Amino acid sequence: MSAPITDPWLQPLRSADQPSAVAPEHRDRLVCWPPAGGSATFFHPFAAALPETDVWAVQPPGRANRRRTPPVTDPEEAVEGVLAALDKLPPTDGRLIVMGHSMGAAMAHLLATRAPATPDLVVLSAWPVPGQFVRHPLGKPTAELGTDDLFAFLRSLDTPGMAELDDSLVAEYLLPPLRSDLLLGDGIAAMTDHVWTKSPVLLIAADDDQVFSPAEVAAWRDVVDVRALVRLTGGHFALSAHVETVADAIRRAL
Repeated sequence: MSAPITDPWLQPLRSADQPSAVAPEHRDRLVCWPPAGGSATFFHPFAAALPETDVWAVQPPGRANRRRTPPVTDPEEAVEGVLAALDKLPPTDGRLIVMGHSMGAAMAHLLATRAPATPDLVVLSAWPVPGQFVRHPLGKPTAELGTDDLFAFLRSLDTPGMAELDDSLVAEYLLPPLRSDLLLGDGIAAMTDHVWTKSPVLLIAADDDQVFSPAEVAAWRDVVDVRALVRLTGGHFALSAHVETVADAIRRAL
């Protein structure tokens, strides 16, 4: 039996019957924001790697079980949706951890700055400091990107799941949420009034990331309290291959 979904913005990744030595009202809570084009299931392995923690993942509209819901492309509106969903979760006196990968890291950081209670830890994976990187990583604004641009971007990252899909499925299921999420990234990049989280931060970077280098990710040290930087072997999605390593780093950082 799975934990109930109290709001479509947040999906439970930890089953209600998954063994844990910690009572539900005392568990830490991990809230994850997926990368551009991704869905809540991207973080499913973390539920198994952190059995003592309740893991919830953001499910942005326009994909998976929310495919028929119009996408949200304004960062503040998206964060407001997640904050409203968090208010509906069962109460816990455990710690709050906010995590995101790639564009999801930018959104996770924004969520942390807008949350009424300061998170106990913010985990930022594969994304540099807003305002300190090329504004459009694909070379031009999202509104100007064609289908070929988006296909090339997905292939350049060795995006998980691409190999199992033919081009028509990619165009139908992956490209629309990718485009809407890249618009979120554009919105964050355009902000001029950045507020930095007061939470301690755990950084995750990959040695062979072709989008953002470890040095670019490490630049967060200039604006936030970085507790540790974890370097992974692999490319932009190395996080998925090193779940246990990252889970252990989260435990140490808390």
